[in-house]
Amino acid sequence: MADLPYRTMAANSDLGAAAAQPASGAFDVAVNFNPATRQFAIDVTLIGARITVTDAAGSGSSGSLKLFTFAQAALAILGARQNYTKFREGTALTTAAGDAAFVMGLGSAAANAGDGALTGTEVDIGAVTATMTLSGSPATATGTKISGAGLNTSAGLDGTSTAIDIYLNWSGSAATIDATSTIDVWGTLTIAGVLLGDD
Repeated sequence: MADLPYRTMAANSDLGAAAAQPASGAFDVAVNFNPATRQFAIDVTLIGARITVTDAAGSGSSGSLKLFTFAQAALAILGARQNYTKFREGTALTTAAGDAAFVMGLGSAAANAGDGALTGTEVDIGAVTATMTLSGSPATATGTKISGAGLNTSAGLDGTSTAIDIYLNWSGSAATIDATSTIDVWGTLTIAGVLLGDD
C-alpha cells in the first residue's frame, strides 16, 4: 500500500498546533505529516519574532518563545536544522546596543538560566548553537546548527501524560547581557521526527 501524501497546514489534529504569536513580529508554521508512517516535518519561519528576555540576577539573561504544542503522544526527534539570519536587540538588552553575545536552541522546556549556555530539556529538540555576537541593531549576525537524534534525545520524548512543546530558547552570559528586555529573531527552523502514539 502506497504511503498517503503529506498534509501541509499550520495545525494538524493528529500532530498538534502552532502556539500563539509573539508580542511583536511573527512566526509562520507549516506542518507536514504522513499519517501512514507517522513521520512529520515542522517548518517554522521567524519574521522578527520577539523573545522576552529576563534578567537572571547577575548571571546573564534568558528567554523563550513557544512555537508549537504536539498532540499528547510519545515522539522521536530525528533531526533539526536552525538557521538564524538577523536579530534586533531591545534598547535595554546591553549597555552598548548591538554587542550582545548569546546562544540559541530548541527544547521541550523553556530556558531557565541566563548563563550563556543551554542544556538538557532546553535543547532536546535542536542542539545549542555556537555563540553568536551581534554588531549593530538590527544585526546581521548569523548562526546555523544541524543536529540529529544521536546528538539530542535518541531515547525519545514521552508526551503521553503531558503534551510536548517546542520552545525557541535564548541565553546570554553576564559578560555582555544582564537586563530584562527583548530580542527579535529572523530565520528558519525545521524539526523532523516520528509520532510514536499515546498509551
